[in-house]
Amino acid sequence: MPRLPSDPNLKRLNDEEQERQEQEHRCDEDEATRKEDRKKNKYKYTAVPNLDVPLKPTILPSSYALRKLDKGDYVELWYFTNDSLDDVKLKSSIDEDAMIMAMLAGGDTAWVSAASTRNARAVIDDQNLNFEEFCQACPRIIQAMQEAAWPADHIQMMAMFWRNLQVHDFCSMRDPLAQKALLIYQAEQRKRWHIAVKSAGGAYDLSRINEVLLEHTRSDVYLEERTKLDNK
Repeated sequence: MPRLPSDPNLKRLNDEEQERQEQEHRCDEDEATRKEDRKKNKYKYTAVPNLDVPLKPTILPSSYALRKLDKGDYVELWYFTNDSLDDVKLKSSIDEDAMIMAMLAGGDTAWVSAASTRNARAVIDDQNLNFEEFCQACPRIIQAMQEAAWPADHIQMMAMFWRNLQVHDFCSMRDPLAQKALLIYQAEQRKRWHIAVKSAGGAYDLSRINEVLLEHTRSDVYLEERTKLDNK
């Protein structure tokens, strides 16, 4: 059968349609790339409001602590104390996303973030903070939780938890071990709450101070102090 001559108009229309589809595909890929970049680097796309330079500097905890909060994980209050914030200012030139080889507790090696190893050497556990540092950190971590989009009821519970400890009768006692008991109770119970959230038992209202547990904690503090004195 003789071959029919091709229609130049039809070929042109097909080429134009193919080019249009390829252009749409490129636009879709570009849009997906922009969305992924916005997700990974959200601060690069922060809107610029019509506001003056603030009198008070922005509080910037370490990116390691902020990433923990973004995940809803437990993070030590030390990251929000004056000492930690000063440490961030001095070492802000370090690439927080850089990976380094580190020795783990069991003797194995693994790639970990430079920020996590740097902070691990300096961090102070909650129970070893003094009461002034505890009071410094609480409003700052609450603000960081809000910026990390924690659920409002979780933020309210944490705020009331710390507030109830700061106005507890133990705070007004002359005995420093009473305040120490509050700090240890805070450290232990907040860690347990984060574990419970991920367990079958689920969460509970941490802001309700368990006076029985607090009294047990106080007894343990006194016993430990008495043992230290006896061993001198």
